[in-house]
Amino acid sequence: MSLFNRLTAIFISAAMLGSMLPLEAKTKKGDRFYAEGKVHEDKKEWDSALDAYRKAIEEDPSEILYQMGCDRARFQAAQMHVDAGRAIRAQGRLGEALLEFQKAYVINPGSIIAGQELGATNQMIMRERQRVQETGKESPPEVRALTPFEEARRKESERIGRLLSLPELKPPDPTPIDLHISGQKTKKVFETIGKIAGINVLFDPEYTEPPNPIPIDLQKATLEEALDYVATITKSYWKALSPNAILVINDNTNKRRDYEEMVTKVFYLQNVTQATELQEIQQILRTGCEIQRVFQYSAGWSLVVRGEADRVELCQKLIRDVDKPKSEVLVDVLVMDATTSFSRQITAAIASTGLNLPITFSPRGGLQVQSSTTTSSTTGTSTGTTTGTTGTTGTTGTTTSSSTTGTAVPLSSLGKINGHDFATTLPGALLQAALSNSHTTVLQAPQIRAIDNIKSTMNIGERVPVATGSYQPGMSGVGVSSLVNTQFSYQDVGVNVELLARVVGEDEVYMTLKLDVSQIDGYQTQGGDQGVSEPIFGQRKIQEDLRVKEGDVALIGGVTKQQEDLTVTGIPGLSKIPFFGKLFSGRSSDRSTDEMMVVLIPHIIRRPEYTEDNLRAIAVGTAQSISLHHARLPVDGQVPATVEYAPVAPAATPAAPFPAAIAPALPAAAPPMTAPPATAPPATAPPATAPPATAPPATAPPAAQVRFNPLQMETGVNSVVAVSVVLEGGRDVSSAPMAIRFDPKMLRLNEVSAGAFLGSDGQTPVLNKDIQNDTGTATVLLSRPPGQRGVSGPAGVLVNLSFQTLASGSTSVAIPSVSVRDSQGQPIASASPAELRLNIH
Repeated sequence: MSLFNRLTAIFISAAMLGSMLPLEAKTKKGDRFYAEGKVHEDKKEWDSALDAYRKAIEEDPSEILYQMGCDRARFQAAQMHVDAGRAIRAQGRLGEALLEFQKAYVINPGSIIAGQELGATNQMIMRERQRVQETGKESPPEVRALTPFEEARRKESERIGRLLSLPELKPPDPTPIDLHISGQKTKKVFETIGKIAGINVLFDPEYTEPPNPIPIDLQKATLEEALDYVATITKSYWKALSPNAILVINDNTNKRRDYEEMVTKVFYLQNVTQATELQEIQQILRTGCEIQRVFQYSAGWSLVVRGEADRVELCQKLIRDVDKPKSEVLVDVLVMDATTSFSRQITAAIASTGLNLPITFSPRGGLQVQSSTTTSSTTGTSTGTTTGTTGTTGTTGTTTSSSTTGTAVPLSSLGKINGHDFATTLPGALLQAALSNSHTTVLQAPQIRAIDNIKSTMNIGERVPVATGSYQPGMSGVGVSSLVNTQFSYQDVGVNVELLARVVGEDEVYMTLKLDVSQIDGYQTQGGDQGVSEPIFGQRKIQEDLRVKEGDVALIGGVTKQQEDLTVTGIPGLSKIPFFGKLFSGRSSDRSTDEMMVVLIPHIIRRPEYTEDNLRAIAVGTAQSISLHHARLPVDGQVPATVEYAPVAPAATPAAPFPAAIAPALPAAAPPMTAPPATAPPATAPPATAPPATAPPATAPPAAQVRFNPLQMETGVNSVVAVSVVLEGGRDVSSAPMAIRFDPKMLRLNEVSAGAFLGSDGQTPVLNKDIQNDTGTATVLLSRPPGQRGVSGPAGVLVNLSFQTLASGSTSVAIPSVSVRDSQGQPIASASPAELRLNIH
């Protein structure tokens, strides 16, 4: 073929192939605009991409690629302007945000979100104009940025925030009073107490006082205690109307129903994980607090309670006692399987397996013999007729079979038979000595973690299919599989553990354990030759209920299987000859041992958190009504009774300084106050007299001290250590920020929780913590709620610390810096460094 013809063929082929492929565009100019739009699209420049795609469509409106690119860029460009408008509106610039939403709506009129944001922004602008007309000034940017919905929510939140709690009586003078009254009526007694305390006393219009006067003799009683004493002996009850006013009412069922305040509160449960637990707590409140309006919200794990104030407060106490973090247990499961197999075969003999000499008849050539055979024959006839076909077909067959049964010797030749016509095989000698000894050890050591009284499962191994249902063996010549009517289920093979654990007391674990160790020992065919091959499982199951101490080793399964086989073969009689009998016998022995042992080692990683407040009983009133009484609040010059702690032992060595980059910013101690300058006495003042020489010197109260409780501990590796940081000699304490340092290679700080000292009056302290286990440091900021005065006491727990031990040895936990401050922000005392010594073994 010539070169011209070849080129022509190539061009024609290319043209034909090109007609089969889709083209991106039909015009060069449109292609250029389309490519330009793709470049802008890759750079997220949606406005420029949309402009380029529109130009491409103007060149060729029928091109589908141009239309798809334009639609994609239109949606993205409109969404980009919507996002920009929201960001600008959040800064309070409503006019600029309105322009962005307008651009988005013009680009894509079908954008619903653009229309919604445009309408909302217009409403916000109108609202701001009206506000300017009313107040004469603009609102702050954060207020202008609120959408109509957010503005409505803000007003709703403000209104909810103005809802008042139960009025609490706060007399101007909380100092305990002494009162002695005799021969006065009940109203006069209440009014006298009110005048002494500076509060207003109101009476129910239907209040009926006892006819006889009552004597009152009170010493060092607070206002609430005095009112309770008088109400008890006069069968009355009082309620606070405001911080400085009370209402006195006759104590009966009808009056309590009319005057007792109803409150509604939502309790958010922190440690409930199952719906049944939520229902059980709900039943506890209904039964223990005699309250009926309790509703559960399962999605938020919360309870909504409505009832009398004392009943709701009792519900709060019970929920605080019941809603505790569940204990957790980590169990080491050791499954050891050891198999030993020993085999020995020693043979040095003639005919070690016995004597077996078959004699065969082998006639010589000159001996006349003939073979005898047995012949069988079978004759059969088969005739068949086919419908729709003319004719009948018949088949007849004969089968003949013959077999040789022996050698026939004529009687005339019997006299010619001798020993040359018979043959046999003599036994040979065997020398064999073989020894086989094998050991196999399998160790499974899984760990399983379980929450108290919640089942945990662990499966390590495989899932093997097992045929279930009916079998249908295959039919010969038909080709029906045996799997037609067979279903399959899956069985777990390996180490399967099911654990239900419960922490009992401080260091014991009650466990219900199901352990299944299984393997496949072989296969067996079910349903004939074409049936299903079923696995044969070898398994060992253990189910135990046991109670073990933490860290103790519990052996729950020790199974030993021993098997010995001894085989002796030889020639009867000859094998029994002393010494020489071994030449005519063989001996083999097999011995196998299979041992399996299961060991459990439980570790408690979280214990029940029961405090003294959870264990003590509280007074809840009478059988007819529930009423709670609160202890008096500490006032200046008085300290409530608290638990006394042992004196602080001096630290052996001062702790190293805390890293400056992590230590909390503790304010420096205030400089000592200087006495004011003395002034000259007035002219009429008598001359000053010298104080008596026997006047005792004034003593300052002891400085606050911080220490650990206990000061020294011994524990094991991988155990939980709980310690407390105790403050002694604290007065009007409002905050106590501190820094904690420990060795991260030996300890891990899991949790820091507030103690009972700063919340001794019922207020919840504020706790902020920053734990850095990689550097072994922690910062704890502990303070009273804002606006609350400090608490006082001889001793109390500031924070509780929970450590996890990681390695053995001796280590320490130090508090290198801590500052105790009062409610005025002034430092009470900067305590000396505290240290805890730990011996881990």
